[in-house]
Amino acid sequence: MKAHFVRKASTIDDLKGYEMESGSQFVIEEVVELEVDEFKAFSKNLLDDHDFIAKRVDKMFLDADNVWHCLLVKAKDADEGILIESEGYDYARYASYYPGLEIPKEKIIKQILAIRETGETNMFDTLMVQRMAYERGYFELVTFLEEYKKEYCHFILTGEL
Repeated sequence: MKAHFVRKASTIDDLKGYEMESGSQFVIEEVVELEVDEFKAFSKNLLDDHDFIAKRVDKMFLDADNVWHCLLVKAKDADEGILIESEGYDYARYASYYPGLEIPKEKIIKQILAIRETGETNMFDTLMVQRMAYERGYFELVTFLEEYKKEYCHFILTGEL
């Protein structure tokens, strides 16, 4: 997946509208779910320092392949959110609007089956599957595993997604 990261955006509204522009590959290192009112406050004040960012600065970086490793911050039970890379700060120095998972199921299934066919890992070892997906450039599957682990396990057991 790709996202257009904006430097020092003030609000979520500053991030919207870039969805059709070319962006950068990203990996969601952790999903941070906030209460609805907390997310609204965060989305209106992206440049404020936040404890949940300060506690996770080590998870956000830009790697040698120019892949953004970031947090997905969203309200509980919401699909949309904000991708952030703080560059070591306690605020969302770089951010991108995340409209939610819009990946075709067929693509996810194809990526899962490609990893399964290697026979290199137990498919319930989601961390290893995620690592293998990252190494193969299956960034959609990496994100899917982060956000939809229960649905992934259901697919492994039943073949239904």
